[in-house]
Amino acid sequence: MKKESFHFSYMILLLTIASHFLTSTQLRCHEDERSALLEFKATFFNRKPWCCDNDFLGEPPKIESWNASTGEIQSDCCSWAGVECDKVSGHMISLNLSCSCLSGKINSNTSLFRLLRLRSLDLAMNDFNCQIPPAIGNLGSLSHLDFSHSNFRGHIPHSLSNLSKLVHLDLSTNMLNGTILPLENLTQLTHLDLSNNSLNGTIPIYFGDILKLNHLDLGSNVLTGEIPSFLGNLVQLKYLSLGNNELMGQIPSSLGNLVQLTILNLSYNQLTGKIPSSIGNLVQLTDINLCSNQLVGEIPLSFQNLVELRGLTLQSNQLSGEIPSSLGKLTQLTDIVLSYNHFHGAIPSTILRLQGLDVLDLSSNNLSGTINFDVFLEVQSLQVLKLSSNKLSLIVETNITHQFFALGLGSCNLNGFPKFLQDQDSLLVLDLSHNNISGQVPEWFLNLSIEFLSHLNLSGNFLTSFAQDPVIFKWKSLLDVDLSFNELQGSIPIPTLEIKNYFISNNKLSRGISPLICNLSSIQMIDLSGNSLTGFLPQCLSKLSGTLKVMSLRSNNFIGKIPQLNGNFCMLSMIDLSYNKLQGPLPRLLRSCNSLEFLNFANNHIRDVFPSWLSSLPSLKVLLLQYNRFHGLIGEPSNEIDFPMLQIIDLSHNSFSGSLPSKYFKHWIAMKVSKTYPSSYIGDAIMRFLFPDATYDYSMSVIAKGIQMNYSKIQEYLTLIDFSSNNFSGAIPETIGSLKQLELLNLSNNMLSGSVPSFLANLTNLEALDLSQNHLSGEIPLELTQLTSLEVFNVSYNRLTGPIPQSRQFATFENNSYKGNSGLCGNPLSRKCRDLKALPPSSSTSKEDQDSGSAMELDWKIVCMGYASGFVIGVVLENTLITGRRAENLVKNFGRRKER
Repeated sequence: MKKESFHFSYMILLLTIASHFLTSTQLRCHEDERSALLEFKATFFNRKPWCCDNDFLGEPPKIESWNASTGEIQSDCCSWAGVECDKVSGHMISLNLSCSCLSGKINSNTSLFRLLRLRSLDLAMNDFNCQIPPAIGNLGSLSHLDFSHSNFRGHIPHSLSNLSKLVHLDLSTNMLNGTILPLENLTQLTHLDLSNNSLNGTIPIYFGDILKLNHLDLGSNVLTGEIPSFLGNLVQLKYLSLGNNELMGQIPSSLGNLVQLTILNLSYNQLTGKIPSSIGNLVQLTDINLCSNQLVGEIPLSFQNLVELRGLTLQSNQLSGEIPSSLGKLTQLTDIVLSYNHFHGAIPSTILRLQGLDVLDLSSNNLSGTINFDVFLEVQSLQVLKLSSNKLSLIVETNITHQFFALGLGSCNLNGFPKFLQDQDSLLVLDLSHNNISGQVPEWFLNLSIEFLSHLNLSGNFLTSFAQDPVIFKWKSLLDVDLSFNELQGSIPIPTLEIKNYFISNNKLSRGISPLICNLSSIQMIDLSGNSLTGFLPQCLSKLSGTLKVMSLRSNNFIGKIPQLNGNFCMLSMIDLSYNKLQGPLPRLLRSCNSLEFLNFANNHIRDVFPSWLSSLPSLKVLLLQYNRFHGLIGEPSNEIDFPMLQIIDLSHNSFSGSLPSKYFKHWIAMKVSKTYPSSYIGDAIMRFLFPDATYDYSMSVIAKGIQMNYSKIQEYLTLIDFSSNNFSGAIPETIGSLKQLELLNLSNNMLSGSVPSFLANLTNLEALDLSQNHLSGEIPLELTQLTSLEVFNVSYNRLTGPIPQSRQFATFENNSYKGNSGLCGNPLSRKCRDLKALPPSSSTSKEDQDSGSAMELDWKIVCMGYASGFVIGVVLENTLITGRRAENLVKNFGRRKER
């Protein structure tokens, strides 16, 4: 026993001596590296309040503890936070300064680039606000580089391709642009994250040679082209995200080779075609997100092989067929999101046996059938259930204790408020829109989930009132409420101060706007249109312009002057005050609203001159001032660029005089340049708070003799000028011929003189041209027959002479297009030309002589309104089929009015 004790004591002694020897001989950091770090700290460290998330955790930035003291511990930079040195050479090999309150512009002379032996460099979550310096390519030993979340700008430097040892590269969440070509030599990469930048171009072909990649994230950029099939070569991939780009084409079947993949995100692109069945080979997948594309067809049967799948997100496509019952075999599923597609049939009972299911979103499809709400309660973990906008009939019992976070029961044929809602204490989202709920809102409903309810949609019912008038909502967290399209009477309900989006249009509300509305300090969208509200607009509304993006008060009975805006800060993108009785001039502080793109003051009593002071607004696309008391000359623009984005302008039915604004026409660039995004709509950029697919749509209606044709969205390429029913005089200016994208032009009911100009033939996209009721003379130029898109042409009640052109579109126009011109002859008029040889050749059979017996001219009464779609997102546009005579159809679209 004594011998063993002696040996143990001897070993302890040897270890102590060895430890002392190693400590006394261990290499400390090199002085040149130490000085480089201290120089870097002095240059870039700036302890600002809340400069990094570490402040929330109570941890000081790593760099703050670095000390220039000569003490033994303090001077050893290898002991500093974020620094790691090689244990043999003492050289610095790793530097982690993430979240260290660093700011300033790094350049190639920065001391950091003298640390040539670095293997790992992490500068994430700082604020450098500059380009990535080319000197980064000098750190040839780097295997790990993280510059994410640090406000780097510009192009990826070509010198990065020198870092051939890189295994991990993260440049995500910066402001990088240009292509990603400079990375072709980085064949050792296993982790590449370039997401959340503005990188463009196609996915480089050399990506197919980076065979060791297991994590590839190119999401949230501006990448174009197709998803390349060579990505199927990267068989080590476990994570692939290409979402939120502008990729097109079909999903390549070669992605089915990535059998180790666990995450696949191709969402928010423009992908088409069917989902390839080879995706069913990815048996390790836990999450697949293909939402917001244009995919068609059915969910592949091979999806039943994805037994590890937890999240299935296919919303906002054009998928069809029945929801496969085989999804019930995927027992790991927690989230099924199939909304905004064309699925039909019944809800498969098999998916209601998935005991781990948390989220089931089947809204906005064509699902049908009668279903008892109790079947959903069998899924005890279910917290989010969305069934809105289908063809379902829901039977709801009262004895329900299951707690939900979100319920979408819109369009479910409910006849009243489900009483089980009284016991829902944790509800965040509730949609009961477009049911048959009528009468007064019960008092208990106003106490529903007071602490948590944030989004409420009761639109499209038959609600008449609240128990109190005015009612003040008690919901403390309410952000979004939609009460539009009901029969609510009385005063405007007062929402909570935190409200962001408030829609209560198309009801029967009366009285005025309460000044309490002015206290909504977070409001972004408010729509009170289509009611019977009266009185003056409160001056305090100007307080809201700092947060408000959309304000629609159209179709009420407001009187008095329009309130001024907050001149210091204006966020407004859309203002619609049309169809009221407002007077006085336009508020001049509108010129401070640089985000304004839609402005509608039509059908009021506004007396003012042309608002040339709006011409500097960089985003204004739609200006509607018709049916007011504007007067005077339009004058000349004051700048080289005036109304640069204007594409729809209606000044009709005012008292403008003088010549047409020829120099303004010269500056309206948006009417000259072809749009490259024909499928988008004005207002698409304004998103509802809750739903990523939701927008507040600017809509337009065309009144045709009492018949209204609704365009629930305004297409980005639509261009229109309506200067009709004013006192404009003189000739039609040549500059109007430069507006080559113009589709609708109405100059009728003025005092224009001179000839019908041949340069109008330059307007090759023109669909409707109305020059009626002017003093135009001379012949109709033959060049106008080149307008092959022209569907409506009206020159009636002028002083035109000579033969009517007969070829192309002109062979389709009827008698009313030419009436009131005693000097015109030829078809379709009964007056024949004496010299038939002078007539241009006709390309169609002559029609019988017609005479409608009444004067006609186009009257484009454009009614534009913001249409709040509520929680039922997605709009079906009514497209009119042109049958028979095309002119007849367009006349119906644009309307008629009697001769003056």
